[in-house]
Amino acid sequence: MDTSSFGLSRAARHVAAMPRDCESCAVAPLCHPLAGAAPQSLPASYGRRRVRRGEAVYRAGDPLSNLYQLRAGSMKIRITNPSGAEQITAFPVAGALLGLDAIETGTHTSDAIALEDSVVCALPYADLMANCNRDASAARLLHQCIAHDINQCQRLLLTLGRMTTDVRVAGFMVDLSEQMAAHGYSPREFVLKMTREDIANHLGMQIETVCRVFSRLQSAALIHVSKRHLKILDVDALRRMRCG
Repeated sequence: MDTSSFGLSRAARHVAAMPRDCESCAVAPLCHPLAGAAPQSLPASYGRRRVRRGEAVYRAGDPLSNLYQLRAGSMKIRITNPSGAEQITAFPVAGALLGLDAIETGTHTSDAIALEDSVVCALPYADLMANCNRDASAARLLHQCIAHDINQCQRLLLTLGRMTTDVRVAGFMVDLSEQMAAHGYSPREFVLKMTREDIANHLGMQIETVCRVFSRLQSAALIHVSKRHLKILDVDALRRMRCG
């Protein structure tokens, strides 16, 4: 089927049409030995899935069936408390492993929502556990992914509890820049896929405050922002702000 019928972005269509080059994937050891298999021999459950902007890869309450490698696009991870209040905890980009929240109880506690047309690779959890049991490098990689999520949540708690609004936004930009660099993208110039409302929710701020901080950082020649296009002009200054 023509992937353009799904309304995918050019980048997402390109990735969806590519062969399953699993050997170059960052989480290939988790899928070993299937990572090196010929595309036609991979189980259907390992197939790629296209996710439209606004659609969920999984939602809170869904049972743990798969973890998901984000192959193209970007997501927001959202939790909701019993009273309906929402908190965005992360903005994963291509290369991230999604779904780790369900490992504790076997049920997802968050929603993973596409910020743009995206592509994920479904990795059956039972198969991953079997691979980890017989391959120490696979188990080590899964532990690293879990630890990364824990550390990310700890940094968010520190941001929400201790930092001023300017430092929160500066730290957010540095973290996003480092995340982009870690997955092979430009760390200095990129398009913000999330809305100002999403950023405000993530940082525990009002939208108007986020916009004012953006303006102050731009006036200080630390960034240049035009709608969603962000260029970081002085990342070292932003890092100094983050460190207080």
